[in-house]
Amino acid sequence: MTDNKKLVKNTTIYALGDIVPRLLGFISFPILTRYLSPADYGIVNYVGTLTTFMLALGFLCINTYYLVFYYRCEDDITRKKLLGNLTSFVILFNVFIVVLFVLFGPYFFSLLGSNISFYPYILIGVFTNFFNIFSILPSALYRLLEKPLMLTMINISRGIITLVLTLVLVVYFNYSALGVLLAGLLVNFIYAFVFLYISRKHIIWNLCLKQIKEVLLFSLPLVPGTLAYYVTTISDRILIDKYLSLNDLGIYSTASTLALILNIFAYGAYKAFEPFIFKTWGTDGFIKTFENIRNGFVYVLLIGVLCLSVFSKEFFQIMSNPQFHGAYWYVPMIIIGVYSSSLSMLYGTIITAQSKTKINSLINIIGAGISIVLNIFLLPLYGLVVAALVSSFSMTVMLSISMWYSRLQISHIRPFISILVISTAIFILVYIIDIDSILLSILIKSIAILIVIAILSLTLAINPIKSIIGFYKK
Repeated sequence: MTDNKKLVKNTTIYALGDIVPRLLGFISFPILTRYLSPADYGIVNYVGTLTTFMLALGFLCINTYYLVFYYRCEDDITRKKLLGNLTSFVILFNVFIVVLFVLFGPYFFSLLGSNISFYPYILIGVFTNFFNIFSILPSALYRLLEKPLMLTMINISRGIITLVLTLVLVVYFNYSALGVLLAGLLVNFIYAFVFLYISRKHIIWNLCLKQIKEVLLFSLPLVPGTLAYYVTTISDRILIDKYLSLNDLGIYSTASTLALILNIFAYGAYKAFEPFIFKTWGTDGFIKTFENIRNGFVYVLLIGVLCLSVFSKEFFQIMSNPQFHGAYWYVPMIIIGVYSSSLSMLYGTIITAQSKTKINSLINIIGAGISIVLNIFLLPLYGLVVAALVSSFSMTVMLSISMWYSRLQISHIRPFISILVISTAIFILVYIIDIDSILLSILIKSIAILIVIAILSLTLAINPIKSIIGFYKK
């Protein structure tokens, strides 16, 4: 199997492992919106976003060190010891974090002015994060081994169990937001042992402080930037909770949930791209290969942006109760930032491969500063529109800086024109055209989308039919 075919195959499998669990979550969406109020949904999304931030804090970017230095290990024994040492340190460090949250968490969140109770909601998120850390390094291992099928099967099964358990706790026991959070906690607890089991043949448990010192010297410069990135993504929710209401937080969170479907696919694809980029960096023909990957990535991302934005109104009308219908208005505004952050991953990897990790951190800090300052000053005055636009603006600034600093000699004209085409189509189809009949709206928008995709294909010089046929003929 050629490298390109293997890359596409792995990308597809990784994407399925991320997309299918989220799609399973959307199966429960119309049910949950009958049992959860916008305030409940806001609580769930707030805790989930906080958990993501804590995961980054708890790993100190050690997983990046593992991805980079795995290929530099002398033999299999050294690789196993590396995994064991990193895992041991991460577990101990996160035990320390849990203790800090239990002791000082209530006081800290009261200082933030949060409307969400630390007990039980945020505390559940703290423990959910702790058990989730067991999945990160084994997942990275199987990516490096280029064996995505195991991870996909585990992620899909985890999604199915989460779906069933969530519906039981919310619908049958009427636990509302608490039920959703408890389901996540129980599933992460179970799968912590699953990930320990599948990595048992690839790990030698040890704790070498000398090596940990070397690891931290590499990874700690990445931490401020990584945390700043997550601050950029969660600051809007924290400030909505502070300045607006839980209902507003729920509406915004609902719109974000739909927009972030794009990020799920993007990250699924990126999990295959990242090791490939590190592995081929500096080789002959790398620039051309990267440009092809970039163009294909942009093509798929923009189709996702188009479809999710254009059909957002119909989605909420069909899949949720009337309390959530207005969320569609914010999806196109939010998804601009999702697109920018997804594309930033590619350029950020190039900067990391150039060993300029401090630049990535600086870029993320700039983005966090823009997001926090603009939201603090404008959110209380203009409401949710500000949160959506500021998030996208800060992410786009970060992407622009990453593209400039990567200093790759490739053309950006075609992607730029493509963005203009998609943005114009979305503005017309979402904010100008208003059709009362859902079926007629879906039909007209579907025809328009096909036309726009044809224009996008010409702009990026991509023939999707030929690419698919060519892939399966290989």
